[in-house]
Amino acid sequence: MTLQELRDYKEILTQTNQSQDEINRVSNRIAELELEEQGKAEELQVVTAEAAKFMETLDFEGINPKDLFINHREEKAEASYNYVNAVIQNAVVEMKKVDLLEIKELKAANAVLQEKFNQSEEANEALKHIVDTAKLDINDAISKRDAAAKALDEANAEIARLNGHLEDLRKEIAVGAVNATKVVEVDVRSAREKLDEERKKEEEAKPVIYNLRWEDDIKRTHYLAELAKTDETIRFKYLEKGRYRVVTSEEAPSFRAAYLEEQERNHEDMAQHSSVEDEPVTVPAFRDEDTNSATSGVDQADTSGEVARPSVEKRLEALELAVFGSVRDAA
Repeated sequence: MTLQELRDYKEILTQTNQSQDEINRVSNRIAELELEEQGKAEELQVVTAEAAKFMETLDFEGINPKDLFINHREEKAEASYNYVNAVIQNAVVEMKKVDLLEIKELKAANAVLQEKFNQSEEANEALKHIVDTAKLDINDAISKRDAAAKALDEANAEIARLNGHLEDLRKEIAVGAVNATKVVEVDVRSAREKLDEERKKEEEAKPVIYNLRWEDDIKRTHYLAELAKTDETIRFKYLEKGRYRVVTSEEAPSFRAAYLEEQERNHEDMAQHSSVEDEPVTVPAFRDEDTNSATSGVDQADTSGEVARPSVEKRLEALELAVFGSVRDAA
């Protein structure tokens, strides 16, 4: 960058409030270039002064340069010209060599400075990106702060509203405490007793079995067992085990005895009922004018007026056969 470009760049950095280190770096570079410009001006004055006496510095091997230009013949003038030209060209070549060397050194130094400047540019861009990101973060933080403050105000307003509502409810409760509804406590124990009673009834209603075993110890898909009431062997699936109440072989006879007692009571009740039905039925005497219409009825009754009925023993046998037959069918 030229001196003027650096001055413009420094002005931009100052106006945008960039890093002070970058501004100082640019300022130092401007000072260096100004010194270089000043040195060049001084060198130009020296060069101009030296150029004025350039001819005097040339070595013509002891010949006065003025004498070289005093020629009376064309051949002599051409020879003088060629000689002076050769001396000047040699002097200029030496000067150019020095200038080229200095230019090369200056270019190398300038390349180093340019690299440093490029690195500074990259650093400046990185810093600029950091600054821009920081500004965005600050703006986002400000927005979040404002939103949080707004939410806090709304929450405080809602809390105040709820506190007012709660105070109103307290007043209503204080006023209506006399007519407050009483809470009825639930009798958990009674409910548990009812549940246990229902479960007990359900368990007692299940058919009682004993000697439970697998029909096939390998497949284990069906059970075999004996009904405690009748000692009858039954077969059922393993998923149906919950339908039965399993007891030990020692407990089974008590269920068998209870079942027989129940059957005996049922037989007695049925016998009493049958005896009531078997009481003789007295048939009123027929009048002579009813003889023709009641002939068939008189033929079916004996002279004592009793209707023929089956014996009690036969009725009990038939009932017992029907009961045990239905039990076997159900099993």
